[in-house]
This record gives sequence, structure tokens and C-alpha cells, in this order.
Amino acid sequence: MKEKINTVILLFTRWATAIFLVDSIALIAFRGKEARLYAADVLVILALALVCAILYVLLLSDSFFSKKKMLLMQFVYFIIIDALVLTTGQLLNWFSFRHLKTFLVFESVIIGAYLVTIIYSYKTDSSTARKMNEKLRHMKSED
Repeated sequence: MKEKINTVILLFTRWATAIFLVDSIALIAFRGKEARLYAADVLVILALALVCAILYVLLLSDSFFSKKKMLLMQFVYFIIIDALVLTTGQLLNWFSFRHLKTFLVFESVIIGAYLVTIIYSYKTDSSTARKMNEKLRHMKSED
């Protein structure tokens, strides 16, 4: 249980950082330097990051997936996150499905945050695994 809580905290920080990074870039690019993010928006973004982290633990924390099943679960995970964020964004008037441009910008922010989080997680997890394997090889060679 402690490991899952640590994973949620780790992923929450990654998701929140990715969302704020990609969202900030999009806001500046499309609304200019005067674009603002209000406290209520920040709280909703943090809540979304927490939900994304919890969903990851619920759907993808099983390390015994085959490659096919892992890809399928990643796709399901993305679809759930996408639907959740699109629904939230529509309800809070962050974008409108009626305006194709705002929808496409919002969708690109979702995809960008997802990619930043997944790529960063993959890189850091691979690096950790590589270091652990090197330590194990070093320990075996000492015996």
C-alpha cells in the first residue's frame, strides 16, 4: 500500500508539472502574455492530476503485463483521461466543442501533457532500472 501511495504522489507531481508546463505554453501562444490562470482553475488542474495518478495506479501498476496488454492499457488510460479532461474543460468553459479551434488547442494540451508525463516517466524509470542492473552485475562480479 505504501508503494502505491508513493507512486500516486510521484505521478501526481509529474502530471501537475506537465499540465502546467504545456498549458502555460498554450496560453501564452494563443492568448498572449496577459493570459491568466485563476485559483479555481489551478485547483481543478491539481484535482485532475491527482485523478490521473490514481487511475494510473489502478490500471497500470501491474508490472506483469505483456507488451500488447500494456499498450492496450495505455490506450485505455489515455482515452479515460482524455474524456475526463474534455468533460471538465467543457463544463468549466475552458473550450467549446462548437469552436473547432479551441477544441483542437485544448486537445493538443491534453496530448502534450500526456506525452510529457509518459516520456519523462519512461526515461526516469528506465534510468533507474539500468542503474539497479549495473549494481546487481557489480555485486555478482565481487562474489
